[in-house]
Amino acid sequence: MKFIDNDLLNHIGTDFKVFKRSDGVTILEFSDGKSIFNELNYNELFLGRCNTCTSFYKDSFNGFTYDKVLVAGLGFGLIPQELSEVNNCSQIDVVEINQELIDYNISSNHLNTDINIIQSDIFDYTTVERYDLIIIDTIWDESEMNEEQYQSLVSRFYNTNLNNGGALYVPILKKWLIK
Repeated sequence: MKFIDNDLLNHIGTDFKVFKRSDGVTILEFSDGKSIFNELNYNELFLGRCNTCTSFYKDSFNGFTYDKVLVAGLGFGLIPQELSEVNNCSQIDVVEINQELIDYNISSNHLNTDINIIQSDIFDYTTVERYDLIIIDTIWDESEMNEEQYQSLVSRFYNTNLNNGGALYVPILKKWLIK
């Protein structure tokens, strides 16, 4: 799924801008040049529904069921929106460090109201909630998270916040850890 591009507001801010390409696709471009495109392939890949993509993503989700999800990283909200609309998850909590990005998504009003957005850094965030799936979608390539940071997330969430049979998932690193 993707959003209707006309539903996404243009934005020029401190940390990012949102604009439409000449073909109408909306782009969220951060001040460091990294971009998110409002396109189908992002969700399909990271949530295991891409039949032509690397088998890791699809295979990880084979036979795996989940209902309560924590997502680290908001972007346009493509993953949380799909978890709400397509997967009908009963709880979708999103941790996002950037308040400007949170404000944009709220003012654009394109996300379902059952998506709970929390302003925090995932490395500092503490919760008593338990989840079936925790997705860490805060990095763009493998070099942006070292093993120590990954182990910090594992120690922070694995025993405390994952239900039995739940998974801690870092798509960019191709890490899938089931409890």
